[in-house]
Formats: sequence, structure tokens, C-alpha cells
Amino acid sequence: MKRLTRFGLAAIVTVGALAMLLALKTYADVTPSIAVNVQNAGPRQVEDTTERAVARDYAAAWQAMIKALDQNRTDILGPGFIGNANEKLAATIADQRKNGLRQQIVDRGHNVEAVFYSPEGSAMELHDTVQVQLQLMDGSKIVHSGEATIHYVVLLTAAENSWKVRVLEAVPSF
Repeated sequence: MKRLTRFGLAAIVTVGALAMLLALKTYADVTPSIAVNVQNAGPRQVEDTTERAVARDYAAAWQAMIKALDQNRTDILGPGFIGNANEKLAATIADQRKNGLRQQIVDRGHNVEAVFYSPEGSAMELHDTVQVQLQLMDGSKIVHSGEATIHYVVLLTAAENSWKVRVLEAVPSF
């Protein structure tokens, strides 16, 4: 009877741990919550359709970045990142791969404020305050784990019927 109880308990613990692992992996597939405030953008007013497109495309870029950093694959960055942002993320992924590390990020949400929208409508500067849980992994071992509030200055450019992240720069504050 004791063996069966121990086996049953071990099975429950194993299934629970597997469920938690799957929940983390599945969470990486969830589109991040992006709250965008465009009231103070200028010199041009942001149209409703543009506001929705910015939120959609920026969330998709973050979702791709989270997967790319977890799997150490630059191809996952896809079309959401261009220019400086793409180069920096590719370098980060190359460094991680070289050192046998990867990052797991649980995105807890973004408060984004549009502070500049170019007169011709081709570029937008955002200030993003994001809440994340970060884990630095060495294989399956957690090297570091913590919660963070990170501030980013973001430059989006309009291209190919969507908004692309050209600059994603962490800053101490706004």
C-alpha cells in the first residue's frame, strides 16, 4: 500500500510539474497585453485604425522576441524587427547560444505612450513600461530569476502594411 501511495504521489507531482512547464511554454504563445495611449502624440494626431495597428504589430513583435530569446532562433524575429532592434536582438541570441544560455520571459503587460507621430505618418516614438518575469536558463537549470519593470524607448516605422520595431532601447526612466 505504501508503494502505491508513493507512486501515486510521485505521478501527481510529475504531472503537476509537467503542467506548469507546459503552461510556461503556452504562455509564450499568448499575445502580450498592450495598452496604448496616443493622446499626447504629435505633431500629428494618431487615427483610431493606426492606434489599433500599432498595438497589434507591437504585441506580435514582442511575442516573436519572447519566443526567439527562449529558443535562441533569430528566424523567429520575423518581419517585426528591422534595423538596429533586429541587429541587437540577433547579437543577444548569438551570445546566448554561444554561452549555452537562453531567456524565458513572462510578459505581464505594457503601458505604452505614443510621444511622437511623424507628420507624414511613417514613424512613431513610443515609451513603453513593461512588467516582466525573467528567467535566465542554462539548459533546464535556472541561473537567475526575477520580476522587473523595464522602460523602453521604441521607434516604429511603417513598412509593408504594418509597423516594424526599428529601435528598442531600455532606459532607466522617462
